[in-house]
Amino acid sequence: MLFLKWEKSREKFSDLEFSRRLTVYFGVVLFIAFTFVFVHAAYTGFVDYIFINTNHYYIYEYGYVAPLILFVPFPLLITVAGLQKLINYKNERTFLLAVKVMFVAIPLYFIFSIICSFYIEANLKNHGYTYCSWYKYSPTRSPDVWLKNSELCLKVHHYVVLDVEEWFEWHNEQGIDPQLDELKAFIAKVNKEQGR
Repeated sequence: MLFLKWEKSREKFSDLEFSRRLTVYFGVVLFIAFTFVFVHAAYTGFVDYIFINTNHYYIYEYGYVAPLILFVPFPLLITVAGLQKLINYKNERTFLLAVKVMFVAIPLYFIFSIICSFYIEANLKNHGYTYCSWYKYSPTRSPDVWLKNSELCLKVHHYVVLDVEEWFEWHNEQGIDPQLDELKAFIAKVNKEQGR
């Protein structure tokens, strides 16, 4: 990378203790994996939550996933720093740059998470979706659930929510418009199976 200074190190990688070499190997692999995880999560966030598929009848909203793209430079720079160490280059400046990038990325992430959440909510409302609190796992930790047909927002107990989510996801995948009578029958069946 052109913005990084590549300067040969006096300390050779082969001269390091075995445990330090193992740590560098493990770190490079781990941060390559982190980079792919952040890229995949951000891609999913944009595709599923920013550019909403309005053919879906049931959408759950994660406004904090798309802004994960802001964290990609950190594991990428740490990976480069590890590779620099492996090929006997100094990596202190790269580590310092990674830390600086993270200090900028953290506040930006929180700002863009809030903006994304408001944008997604407004976009869903513009496309005729309504918020349904009954299909959340918990008031704080679970994503917001939005339905194309507000009549399908039925009061259910928390132990049925996963089953209802799978039912809606199946309808989304099949492209079949879910019907109120079918949903009521499904919820009654799940309640009966669980002895409620």
